[in-house]
Amino acid sequence: MGVRVKIRLCVKDKCLRLRALVNSGYESIEPELAVPENVAKELSIWPPQRFTLEEAYTAGGITQIYVIEEDAEVNLVLNDHYVENVKVKLIVNPSLDEAIISDQLIDALGITVISFGKGLWRYKKDPEDMIRESA
Repeated sequence: MGVRVKIRLCVKDKCLRLRALVNSGYESIEPELAVPENVAKELSIWPPQRFTLEEAYTAGGITQIYVIEEDAEVNLVLNDHYVENVKVKLIVNPSLDEAIISDQLIDALGITVISFGKGLWRYKKDPEDMIRESA
């Protein structure tokens, strides 16, 4: 099943709410959010004006990614309110079909996975007995 959470992604003056896959296998040095082209189009940053083209090692092999050189911020959406406010490195990966949260962003958003297989998680300020289901 996997764990998916609701997030708000803001770039410049545009914000978008979406579901994102929590992926501990997506290792990064700083908080990163990888999104497909359609998300970048909705934010009016595709095709990109300022970017760095890089190669990334993914589960599907080596792929070219676009590191967007725009300020981007992500919030975790809990019960229709926003928590945390994390500056992220925004990656556009044309081979993706959904947004993916890196390990550093998982930590920065305060997400604790209880069960990947059952899609269960908790926010860092939730009571210990509170369990959330995948979005």
